[in-house]
Amino acid sequence: MPHPGPSTLSLPSEEQIKELVDCFYSRVREDDLLGPVFAAAVGENWEEHLAKMSDFWSTVVLVSRRYKGNPMQVRMELPRLTQSHFERWLSLWRITTSELLGESHAEIFVSKAEFMAERLLSAVDLHHDSLSAPAATTN
Repeated sequence: MPHPGPSTLSLPSEEQIKELVDCFYSRVREDDLLGPVFAAAVGENWEEHLAKMSDFWSTVVLVSRRYKGNPMQVRMELPRLTQSHFERWLSLWRITTSELLGESHAEIFVSKAEFMAERLLSAVDLHHDSLSAPAATTN
């Protein structure tokens, strides 16, 4: 039997994405490691953040093009995020997607998140390493 292509695979709905984002960030806010990072970054603007993250995931998964922003730049403005932050973020993401979505939908969201986390962590490390490198001297 042929593997279903993108045209035959159902995609999650906008409502499912919103529910996923809301539930996930509820967990993030309560998390001992991630909660303080997000509290400092988001402050009292959680409604705006959740709407932006719903737009982001809609763009990533449904190619809706609703998200307007630069997630890489946002991460550079935060205190240095570590491997532990990304691992915890992915752990909560895996748990939430598996609870709220069917296996095929959860797999889509998790694989995209893993790819992004790897790229973001690498970029954050490079950015912070370049900031802490001593300036080159000329003779």
